[in-house]
Amino acid sequence: MESSADTQVWDRIWSTEPSYHWDALSMSIYDTICRLAGELKGKRILEAGSGSGKISLCMAMDGAETILADYSEHALKQSRLAYRRKARNAAFLQEDIRSLSLEGKQVDLCWNAGVLEHYERDDRLKIITEMARVTRAGGSVIAFAPNARCLPYRLGKAYAEKTGAWGYGFEIPLHSLKEEFEQAGLSNVKEFDIAIDTAFDFLEFLPEQQTLKAVFKDWYEELSDKERGLFPGYLIVTSGTVV
Repeated sequence: MESSADTQVWDRIWSTEPSYHWDALSMSIYDTICRLAGELKGKRILEAGSGSGKISLCMAMDGAETILADYSEHALKQSRLAYRRKARNAAFLQEDIRSLSLEGKQVDLCWNAGVLEHYERDDRLKIITEMARVTRAGGSVIAFAPNARCLPYRLGKAYAEKTGAWGYGFEIPLHSLKEEFEQAGLSNVKEFDIAIDTAFDFLEFLPEQQTLKAVFKDWYEELSDKERGLFPGYLIVTSGTVV
């Protein structure tokens, strides 16, 4: 199970109502899922580690049948309220995503964002294996996690941790999840990065943040496409197909 310290961190975060504003990062994640998994309408979709449930709610509004699983009662309470306000239904599961209660092959797509970086490798593999187990043959498993190669994110995170401003608990920047996906038995595993614009937001943890952020963005925008490839975005995206 999660440590009491980790539980307290996330219960604190979800004890106040999160923003359901449709921001650039949410749009990037949603668009990427649609590109990888195709049309979502009519599909049964599990978010394994759902947090606010904002993106799942958008999926529900677009016609998907959504299931939200999270160990935080506070997170699920916020999600239920958001769904109720939009007159949408979902199944809400309070449980450890390393051992899901769903029977095998129940969903067409299982995904999460901002989850796996909070676990050591053995637990990451357990989660991905569970995500694959509950997904039907031919369905997709997709994960989004902070990219260890993303410089603005690493700088902002390191400074925030040093100064005590980091509020997201234990978090491991990840280089790749391909090996874990393959070990979980997934095929056609792909990986790429997204969300460079969001990466610049982490510079707001630093002193003189507005100046630094402006300088970084201006510098990045002047790079050629080839040079931009040397400085990847905030999230790595890993996807695989269930056999």
